[in-house]
Amino acid sequence: MIAKRILSLTVFVVLWGCAGAPITSDKLPATEAPIRAAEELGAARVPQAALELKLAQDEVQQARQFLQDGNKPRAEMMLLRAQADAELALALAREAPLQAEAKNAADQVKAMQQTRQ
Repeated sequence: MIAKRILSLTVFVVLWGCAGAPITSDKLPATEAPIRAAEELGAARVPQAALELKLAQDEVQQARQFLQDGNKPRAEMMLLRAQADAELALALAREAPLQAEAKNAADQVKAMQQTRQ
């Protein structure tokens, strides 16, 4: 849980540092890349990752609408938020199988210890 918060904070800080660089509709594909990666990694099957993925998708839609309306500053902020949420979804999707593998290994060790007693 703490690792997730640290990861989220790290992503936010990195993106905040990039906030000075304008993000326009030509940068939209770069924002959508982590969304696609999270989808391909199965983020929809990990509850917390699915939530972050949905937020990112919604934020990209809002950014598109802001760009169409000519509100570039709001679009830029939405794209930054979308990218951060997508990166978090991607990290959570990567973490889930590793947690399952670690739990499986711990269960095997416990079973082996019980058979030795």
